Amino acid sequence: MNLKSIVASAAMAITLAFQPGAASAMGVGADGYIRGMWHGTDGRISVWKFDSNFNQVQSQAYGPYSGWSPVADVVLGNNTYVLWRNDDGSAEIWILDANLNFVTGQTFGPVTGWLPTGLGSFYGNQLRLFWSANGEWTTWELNGSLGYVAGSPIYGPYFGWMF
Repeated sequence: MNLKSIVASAAMAITLAFQPGAASAMGVGADGYIRGMWHGTDGRISVWKFDSNFNQVQSQAYGPYSGWSPVADVVLGNNTYVLWRNDDGSAEIWILDANLNFVTGQTFGPVTGWLPTGLGSFYGNQLRLFWSANGEWTTWELNGSLGYVAGSPIYGPYFGWMF
């Protein structure tokens, strides 16, 4: 490990240790840049873009928005997708471009009794919106433009396990 990698790792560790709120999982875009999102304790988010050596290249802050809480982010192509949950249980997914600028968003729900709990990507060009309720879970498949493609069966509840 070279000195530059050690310094970058130490800087990232210090940043993570002192940043209020939680960080979401990071993802790598098709352009090779790494993107990640901080959740502020007041409901704001700060989306960051890093080069392959974890040098911060860009960042953009959004929020807070009354009634909305950040849940997750995922990278698909060069876009970052951000999942928000409303107090009424609805989900809103934002598309941020390669420079972390807001492009568009789509609201889903509310779906009675269900809460949006996660966001994932698959096959390199589609999203999965995860919903949970009382130990059960299901997913909705969405295309990169946030159009509904299909839903999965409902799984659970399983005794002694929660989703």
